Amino acid sequence: MPIITVIIPAYNQSHYLAGAIESVLAQDYEDWECIVVNDGSTDSTAEVVKAYQDQRIHYIYQQNAGLSAARNTGIRNARGKYLSFLDSDDLFAKNKLSLLINVFHNNPEIALVSGSTELIDQNGIAIARKFDPVLPADTSQLLLGNPLHVGSVLVKRSWQEKIGFFDTRLRSYEDWDFWLRLALYNAKFVCIPEVVSFYRFHTEQMTRNRQQMTRASFTVLDQIYAQQNLPEPWIQLKDKAYSHSHLRAAANAYAGSDFNNGKNHLRQAILLSPDLAEEGSTNLAKRMVAWTELPKIQQPVAFLESIEKNLPEEFSVGFRKQFNKALSQKTLEIAFQNYRQNNFKQARKLIISSIRRTPTWLFNRGVLSVLFHSCFPLTKNLTTNNQERQT
Repeated sequence: MPIITVIIPAYNQSHYLAGAIESVLAQDYEDWECIVVNDGSTDSTAEVVKAYQDQRIHYIYQQNAGLSAARNTGIRNARGKYLSFLDSDDLFAKNKLSLLINVFHNNPEIALVSGSTELIDQNGIAIARKFDPVLPADTSQLLLGNPLHVGSVLVKRSWQEKIGFFDTRLRSYEDWDFWLRLALYNAKFVCIPEVVSFYRFHTEQMTRNRQQMTRASFTVLDQIYAQQNLPEPWIQLKDKAYSHSHLRAAANAYAGSDFNNGKNHLRQAILLSPDLAEEGSTNLAKRMVAWTELPKIQQPVAFLESIEKNLPEEFSVGFRKQFNKALSQKTLEIAFQNYRQNNFKQARKLIISSIRRTPTWLFNRGVLSVLFHSCFPLTKNLTTNNQERQT
């Protein structure tokens, strides 16, 4: 019997599926089986899977029923003591299974272990972002958002049997719901800093139904808070949990240029969590600027500028100043990134934009240096060469 079962739900992504399977075959831990569940695909998914002769790879076809149902089919047919999930467009790092199973061997009482995730684009090229799971000591804090990527997780099968399957009514956030139910059972989670999976962000995900994601986010919380006898810390976090969901909904709305809904969700977030507007509104401004770290935000400065133009009318002058300050800082960070990548024209444009917002940047020697070298890029090369000679 295999120790680990890897479950790959597949729906019309045959062009990525081979890469996912190859990343399982490349594991430096070999005691696994891989179940590929074809969820009613109309492409060449079946041919891709059947081309592999490795006896550890199994193929199941079902009528289209959604991601959660496909994962559940894999679970029902799994023989492993541990479960690992891999979406058909993502990849495992070659040591994912060995790293995570070793954590279980050293901590047999835990239910779930997770590593970090790196982002890649549709061509498999790394994007300069990484998901580092940060689990709170109090797992009730998971109500505030999902810190785990499903492809970076290994779950003990006995714990899955305690809480049941993925909720097939959810079309998004079904993994968050799964972790929350584990937490309600007082399951112990462990995270390690090593990268164990690669999350592919591509065009199909950019067009994913944002309203669907928003509905699912609130549905997860509605189902949790419909339960009887919730622990007191969970009850106390209710308003804050819904406030965070409203913030996620606002980010989705603004990303889709649905400014009216973006405003309304911001209002609801503050109503439920007034501390967001405290300390001169710096908390809320920083949270909103952090939305640019979402993979779907391709033009972060333009995104923030669109928010600035469409803030709720009642937002104070003080908040607008805080948001302008945070936007200026973010613009400068992105300018420096462009400068390091030798994209001097874009760096220069962004630095000038940041200075217009915050003229005091003119007194910052670092900013002026980057602005000068982005205007006269040959001087950057001369400076770099001189530094190299000196070392």
